[in-house]
Amino acid sequence: MKKALLFCTLVLLTANLSWAQTRTVTGRVTSGDEPDGIPGVNVLVKGTSIGTATDLDGSFSLGVPADNDVLQVSFLGYLSQEIKIGNRSQITITLQPDLQTLGEVVVVGYGEQDRKTLTSAISSIRGADVANLPITSPDQLLQGRAAGVVVNTESGEPGGGMNIRIRGTTSITGNSDPLYVIDGVPIISDNLAATTFGQPVNPLADLNPADIESMEILKDASATAIYGARAANGVVLITTKRGQKGRPTVNISAYGGISKPWRSPDALRVDGPTFERLQNEARRNNWSDRYGSAEALNENGQPFVPPFPNPDQAIDTNWFDEIFQTGSIRSLDASVAGGDEKIKYFVSGNNFVQEGLVRPSNFERNSARLNLDFMVTPRLKIGTSTTYSVNTRNRALNGNAIEGALSTAFFYPSNYPIYNEDGTYYRPFWENPVAVANETDYLMRTTRLIGSIYADWEISNGLVFRSTWSIDNNLVEEDQYFNTFLAAGAALNGSAQSFVTRSNNWINENVLTYQKSFNDHSLNVLVGNTLQENQFLRTQAFGQGFPSNSFQRIESAAVKNASSTGSSWGIASFFGRVNYGFQNKYLLTVNMRADASSRFGADNRWGYFPSVAGAWRVIEEGFLQRGSTLSDLKIRASYGITGNQGGIGDFQAIGLWGGMRGGLNLGGVGQPVGPASYVDAPGIAPNQLANPNLKWETTAQFNIGIDIGLWKDRLTLTMDYYDKQTKDLLLNVPVPKSLGYSILTQNFGEMENKGVELGINSTIIARPDFTWNASFNIARNDNLVKRLAFPFTTFTRDYVRVEEGYPLNSFWVHVQEGVDPQTGDIIWDTMGDDVFNPNIHRQIFGSAIPRYVGGLTNTVNFKNFDFMVFFQFSEGNNTLNYGRFFFEHGGERTTGYSSQQLDRWQQPGDITDVPRMASKNYSADLRPSRHVEDGSFLRLKNTSLGYSLPGVVSSRVGVSRARIYVAAQNLLTWTNYTGLDPEVSTSPTNLVSGVDIAVMPQPRTYTLGLNLTF
Repeated sequence: MKKALLFCTLVLLTANLSWAQTRTVTGRVTSGDEPDGIPGVNVLVKGTSIGTATDLDGSFSLGVPADNDVLQVSFLGYLSQEIKIGNRSQITITLQPDLQTLGEVVVVGYGEQDRKTLTSAISSIRGADVANLPITSPDQLLQGRAAGVVVNTESGEPGGGMNIRIRGTTSITGNSDPLYVIDGVPIISDNLAATTFGQPVNPLADLNPADIESMEILKDASATAIYGARAANGVVLITTKRGQKGRPTVNISAYGGISKPWRSPDALRVDGPTFERLQNEARRNNWSDRYGSAEALNENGQPFVPPFPNPDQAIDTNWFDEIFQTGSIRSLDASVAGGDEKIKYFVSGNNFVQEGLVRPSNFERNSARLNLDFMVTPRLKIGTSTTYSVNTRNRALNGNAIEGALSTAFFYPSNYPIYNEDGTYYRPFWENPVAVANETDYLMRTTRLIGSIYADWEISNGLVFRSTWSIDNNLVEEDQYFNTFLAAGAALNGSAQSFVTRSNNWINENVLTYQKSFNDHSLNVLVGNTLQENQFLRTQAFGQGFPSNSFQRIESAAVKNASSTGSSWGIASFFGRVNYGFQNKYLLTVNMRADASSRFGADNRWGYFPSVAGAWRVIEEGFLQRGSTLSDLKIRASYGITGNQGGIGDFQAIGLWGGMRGGLNLGGVGQPVGPASYVDAPGIAPNQLANPNLKWETTAQFNIGIDIGLWKDRLTLTMDYYDKQTKDLLLNVPVPKSLGYSILTQNFGEMENKGVELGINSTIIARPDFTWNASFNIARNDNLVKRLAFPFTTFTRDYVRVEEGYPLNSFWVHVQEGVDPQTGDIIWDTMGDDVFNPNIHRQIFGSAIPRYVGGLTNTVNFKNFDFMVFFQFSEGNNTLNYGRFFFEHGGERTTGYSSQQLDRWQQPGDITDVPRMASKNYSADLRPSRHVEDGSFLRLKNTSLGYSLPGVVSSRVGVSRARIYVAAQNLLTWTNYTGLDPEVSTSPTNLVSGVDIAVMPQPRTYTLGLNLTF
């Protein structure tokens, strides 16, 4: 990486020809960390203007006057040297790092840069700092480690989805996921699963985290505008490992472990006898409400009879024990890297297997990677970055589904048996939890190829042309069968469905870069273009009526049906960037990108996304020289515009016709309803209104920041303030029904995100045998919907509302002020009125958006031991515990109770927020605010303890390094949330976040691992 950085700062010196007699001196400039040679080093004949710069492999050739034999060699980040040549015609020069000025190299869009010269807001995560964590996908590395990045795990299911927001949510119904770029290639991060089975899968789980060298999170417009239309939500740059010159290095890493729920579900349930007592109490209270007292007779002269006269004799079925299992995890990773002056290579393979907490969920990944760089000539280099993976998932119907295995385990009364006397599943109403866990057949197989080839041509010193061709090819196959032991299958005598989804993404990028330094000036100019095309195709088949559960292929079904769908989109782009520096203290960056998308109408197809940024390195000023305390001081500011086209259909701007059959329209969103055919004959009909005015969502962002280094950068601080204003939101707006449609996608609405970020890194102790490094980050984001066509509600029972003047993810409930100590009834907030009206007195109460998020990491190395501990936190966010809606009133004996019911009101004088027991109908129940809980948490996310064998010991067995370690994930969690896990996001959409419908919790994982280097 550093070599590429050094090349990015290539200085071209103009050599004056001398008529005096000269001799040719050739050589190479290297360093300890760049043994292959340093490109762009200034080599100057002392006392003259004769000079040159080293090429890609650090070589140079220079005409030196006969009467002068001293060369001056200099480059940013290294100590300058004067070399006396003498009579030599060949020379090798080794530069030493200048620890005072050598900065961290970070990856930026289409290049690399020294962090000290950045004008942008970028957070970095090194792969070495998060190696050997028991994680499934690279995006899990972002949790709590980058300021301003909010990461929620949508489910603890193996391979489950992640919800990532960089500096807030910028769209309401559009896509707010960041753009992922792997080794310069933007990839498709859409969830391609046809059936979510309660929770979406994670498309980034196809990638092996062990292959990652670094991750950069581009946050402000100066950093992201170079990616234009796809960068409104931020950009995550993933750089994978590459080979270096030297003998082959073989690395083998393996770990294995077990997992359990971090919080036992048993703490949330009541046993069978307690359930029956609570039911008796609920029915007694209902009787009293109707007839005046529990002792009163009904209209037929009958006394109250409890539904369970002998609760002490009730059976007790622990449904959690029946469906939960001890999870397991194991990973084996092997890689070899090396190279010489011509070719460098990195090859890796990985097998990862994880068994989930709820049967039968599991995930397996087999992946391989090849990164290759080949120096064809001193000025031409070609290479490839390619990864291939095959993943399989067995999934259980789980969270975000009322009849999922985990949901029904919560809701099923604990006095129900598992089986009937004849051995069939006991199922009086909903699905039996054990039946769901045992009889669900769902297999998902993903085959993915992400590859690119590139060619770098150094046209002349400082002028480089790169052309890249890349592909992201996805094949997703899903097979699902509902057998006759499940209600969904029994009604149809077996039901099956099969999906085959293909997504192909092709990109060609061509970039020309020119770099030059002269006197006090440095210039880097970049221009390029991108052509991208994406094709999507899905074929699906359905069948019902099977001869037996042993025949699950659709060909065996009595009734079969099949269909297919497909779409495509493309983007053409032109972009440019200019970086200018004066005396290494006044820095300017200007970006411009123009994108044309096929998703919009002809008049609005092009979007233009500029940005400008400046930085002042105050530390370089004469009045503020580096001292023993202050080692760096830089002030940054930027402003720019980025765009978003995600979340809408590929042909949303044009009118569409769709297939009709059997009187049902099979087309898109907002389709007309009515007769579509005659005598079940197929036909077509319009199903989407055209909107030629549809255009990009645009986000304008202002950022100001400061970077401070103290005590030779042993303590660094980065602070940023940002203001993001998004307009022309892509929304589904209602249209008059006289048009024959219900909605039309339009640009309407505005939203803002404002926030502050702080990142601190420190080296507390730095001794040869003892180091202690710590990092801390915290960020706050305030979201506000500023303009909306109309307020609307979403999610089951309209628990979530979007309204002007409030943040997204706001909960819409009836506010509970308490419980009447005398009656046990809820005291409702009447909003100033005398009488409570549930149709009027409903209001926004909290939001799922946290006030503060962040993390704290400590890493200690003492002799051969290493220790790491990482805490993640979220404060101020609310979570809707949707399970309590069912638990806390019983629903006529159809659901169980939670342990919270033990704190209910029972007699006059009781002080509690849980009302008296009652049996009510769900649909008629109010939405009490007590179900909206504080979702704040502090989590000991990762910790590890390792020991490396002394070199004299490991070398005896032919190993250059051997390390053994133990690690734990989600070891401890502090929270007031009463559900299974405060880190929930029941849906990947922007509208429904922080809702818990019995989502599978994060596992507490213990692992034992081994690292070997040969």
